[in-house]
Amino acid sequence: MYSLQLRCPASEVDLVSGELWELGTEGIREVDYGEDVLLIATFAKHTSGAELHRFAAFSPEWEREEATDWVEHTHQWWPARAIANRIFLAPLWSHDETPPGRVRVVHNPGLASGTGEHPCTQLALAALERNITPGDRALDIGTGSGILAIAALRLGARVAVGVDTDLAALPTARANFELNEFAPTLIAGSAACLHDACSDVTVANISGTVLLAIFDDLLRVTSAAGRLILTGFTESETRTFAGLLRNPELTVMNEWNCVSGHVL
Repeated sequence: MYSLQLRCPASEVDLVSGELWELGTEGIREVDYGEDVLLIATFAKHTSGAELHRFAAFSPEWEREEATDWVEHTHQWWPARAIANRIFLAPLWSHDETPPGRVRVVHNPGLASGTGEHPCTQLALAALERNITPGDRALDIGTGSGILAIAALRLGARVAVGVDTDLAALPTARANFELNEFAPTLIAGSAACLHDACSDVTVANISGTVLLAIFDDLLRVTSAAGRLILTGFTESETRTFAGLLRNPELTVMNEWNCVSGHVL
């Protein structure tokens, strides 16, 4: 096996990755490299220099790799992790004991977003921990893997519904609910299809642009005394979202921001 390493600006990662797939890579890893991203593409054989001319600007370097146990490699990339004060996020293969005082959220890292690695997922989990009280009704808008809805149940919510417009995400979410021995409560659709005031705590980990587009519905589905948790945006958009909530609480991880608070 061989790996081709390319250093490129974050803005060009998607384009360069697409060209690497066209070239026949078997997989691509992304590693933060200062202000850039290091792309490591795996190939079964060394590719000639003529085919690499398109990557000349990204300082391409070939390396020979030993045979890799990709199952074990995947397990190492997704260890169990403690998040905030009460959550223990564990992939299904983890045999680590749940630390005292924490609730275990089991997941199978898959294609849907929300593996627990992204800062926004961790920010949302920590915000749920601060905002969920026993007996609450919770909504997870843009549920992806279902991790946030499952965590809400573990933290004491009496019901937690995952909502997503991406039908491809729902089988992963359903499987994660079942791994945690919860009956899946999932809706294929958007917040627009939900009843008024059906949630006490509504969490949405989506891009800032989408959050603004659906914000009226997020308010509508959240009860008058309810709380909203919004993440998926960076500092430049934070002031806008903080101004939409009463007594907003801001948390930050890397460049990502989360705002939570009561509805106005």
